[in-house]
Amino acid sequence: MRRYAPDVHGLPGAACFNKTDWPAIHNELPGLYRLNRDPVAFMDETFHVADGQKFYIVAAAVVNHSELNETRNTLKNFYGGEPMHAAPMYSRGEMETLRQGMVVAGANNDACDIVVCAPVEDDDPKGDAARDKCVSYIGSKIHADFGSMLFVIDHRGTTPNELDQRTFRDLRRSGNIHRDSVAHHCRPSQEPLLGLPDLLAWSYRQKYVRSDESWFEPFASYTEVKVL
Repeated sequence: MRRYAPDVHGLPGAACFNKTDWPAIHNELPGLYRLNRDPVAFMDETFHVADGQKFYIVAAAVVNHSELNETRNTLKNFYGGEPMHAAPMYSRGEMETLRQGMVVAGANNDACDIVVCAPVEDDDPKGDAARDKCVSYIGSKIHADFGSMLFVIDHRGTTPNELDQRTFRDLRRSGNIHRDSVAHHCRPSQEPLLGLPDLLAWSYRQKYVRSDESWFEPFASYTEVKVL
């Protein structure tokens, strides 16, 4: 169960993990979680930058500190201990499992996740500028609404990760987020909670590109959607 609210703080320290979780978690994350009491934002993306309709979508799922361990275990137990990735699951024809996963990820939420979509301009071949706009909006919004200071982001590679770090430096410098806020990149295999924004971003893509709202429906009632 995932519960979070801007005025509710979890317990510090090792309450974020069961002992069996530690080997699966990126070695820097336990320390970051110990230092953090606020809701944590998990972020992932989906995009299309080739010909035709070009867009960049970034999703953020916010998990209250005290619910990190329970929510992580729920996701792991549902998919046999593996992190969920919507696009490969869809490609493999795991339709029923994917739909059930959407329901699991979307169940029992008390507040608002965020999906941000930006067009990709012709002079932005990799979508970097569009992503910067999406990440900037999410970082500022989640910090203002939930007090979040820890952002866990899907690892995309050294150069793309550096661009995200630059975006967060700009947010700190401008005062849009607290100067002690941290953006940390890792892989879903290192933090299964990244499955939440993966499913969220992919499901909104189906609505945005294919006008198929059925995938996004489990998230719709509590997700803020912003088209830039």
